[in-house]
Amino acid sequence: MMSQSYLNYIPAFLLTVLSCNLATAQQDTTLTQEVEVVKAYQPSVSDVFKINDIPKVQDEKRDKPVFNYQINAQPVFSTFEVEPVPAAEMVGEPQAELGKGLLKAGFGNYMTPYGELFFNTQAGKNAILGMHFKHLSSHGSVKLENDDKVDAPHSENGVELFTKHFFKRSSLNTKLFFNRHAHRYYGYTGEALPDADKELLFPYWNEDQAFSKGGIQLNLNNDEDSRADMNYGVDLYFHHFGTKTDQTENYIKLGTSRQKDYDSYQGLLDASVSFLKTDGVIKEITEDYGDKQQIRIDLSPAFLLQADLAKLQLGLNAFTLLDDDDDARILVTPNIKADWSPIENTMTLFAAIDGRLEQNHYSVIAAENRFVTPTQDIRNTEYRYILSGGIKGKFTPKLNYRFQAEYANIKDEHFYLINTKTIIPPVSPVIDLPTVTRSNTFDVLYDDLKQVTLGAEFYYTASELVNFHLQANYFSYTLDSLEEAYNKPDFELTLSTIINPEGPLKFNADIFFKGERKALEQNELYFPMESTVGPQEVNRTIHTLGSYVDLNVGVEYQYSPNLSFWGRMNNVAFQKYENWLGYSQQGLNLLIGASFSF
Repeated sequence: MMSQSYLNYIPAFLLTVLSCNLATAQQDTTLTQEVEVVKAYQPSVSDVFKINDIPKVQDEKRDKPVFNYQINAQPVFSTFEVEPVPAAEMVGEPQAELGKGLLKAGFGNYMTPYGELFFNTQAGKNAILGMHFKHLSSHGSVKLENDDKVDAPHSENGVELFTKHFFKRSSLNTKLFFNRHAHRYYGYTGEALPDADKELLFPYWNEDQAFSKGGIQLNLNNDEDSRADMNYGVDLYFHHFGTKTDQTENYIKLGTSRQKDYDSYQGLLDASVSFLKTDGVIKEITEDYGDKQQIRIDLSPAFLLQADLAKLQLGLNAFTLLDDDDDARILVTPNIKADWSPIENTMTLFAAIDGRLEQNHYSVIAAENRFVTPTQDIRNTEYRYILSGGIKGKFTPKLNYRFQAEYANIKDEHFYLINTKTIIPPVSPVIDLPTVTRSNTFDVLYDDLKQVTLGAEFYYTASELVNFHLQANYFSYTLDSLEEAYNKPDFELTLSTIINPEGPLKFNADIFFKGERKALEQNELYFPMESTVGPQEVNRTIHTLGSYVDLNVGVEYQYSPNLSFWGRMNNVAFQKYENWLGYSQQGLNLLIGASFSF
């Protein structure tokens, strides 16, 4: 076991890293010339969005994409989550007409009120200030696969305050944030049960849960200074995360990045140190209930060689994790990337080999599966190496493409399951009935995984008025001991389009397809008279979560330069499906509202 003495070195390490970066940035603290800010930051937003399983917001422009090395293997979202369609820039409409703010409001079936406010302004000649407030909630019911109709409320609230200050040769970004997502444990498997039995059998039946997260993010960099012989960045991040079931998490990370030009190559360095403290969990190693602490140190040096049509990056990634319940954990992976463009601006061949360490602290897991058992302490996942390669470019000036293959060797991947525990007493005239504790929250199993991903992506812009984006991924899994890669799909596809014809009407549509997934339900049998530690018998049932197509359409009517009306229909095909075993999703969603810019 590791001693906690290493905790004493945290302040010294943080001060050393911070002082080095502040020394580099010292020359920027005095403003010696006037800097004119052309205009304040103006967020691009959409008046329509998709309701999915895990509420979140993505706000991105429909610009031509820059494809990266990694395939995005995130699951397709269901209709219980907010997924705004990224906004397209209107023809002939300059961004300045948006003014300083945008107010959006709407209401939908399932008793769904929605409101959002964006505001930004200049705070002097060299700074800008912005704010973002959001509320979305749903108070409807859902019919489960066993035809039991249950209440499934959820809500999402968020606040963001951000500033950007321009110095002579650098800029400082600051963001304060707070969000709160609330939901209920409304699902379960098997035949329909009366409410009295649910209360008796399920420890979390119908219990409300809430995830609250607040913090601050700072970034100082001089990336915009082309005259500097070395570009740098300093990042500081902190959040506090808490739940209604008494889990807490404090996380702080200090990082730095450096880029320095030499005669024939460019030197790169990314380094960071983070500290994590979690409380209210059953620790995976000691099985004690309480708090745990981790320190993580990342170091990624590399150098970059560039030519007119090719570039090569050679480096490594080193991850060190210190856990107060376990021995030190060190992972070293390559960090190699190569590009070659035999046909400039038309075709680029690329390849990479790297790896990463995923720190599965509670706020990360809650975002991935909000129905996980609250006391879960999930192991960190090692991506020991990731091999990827492919081809990207343009078929025509309007059609971008990317084809990519990836092979990942993963240690300690987690897989979710529903777990029931049954205690069978010895036969006696007093006690002869088993004690059953069923679950409607998810525990985890672990296995080592080899994953192959084949991906394709297309982005077509027919004109400034029409574009569409298609992305598809095929997955293959090889496990060491488990029968299936539970809850992981074999295929995913996303198709999105935006149509902005001349006139006041704008249209958009999304199609989400998700392939079949296997889900595990497990029953552990305990016989108290036997001396064996743990369950004496384990029965497993594998369920198939069917594939589905989720079709969503939206329309906007621009009544005036400042006022528009919009509507959104999600799950138009009335698909009934489960994203997680026992948890059915909402059917047809309809949301209508208005937007006012000022």
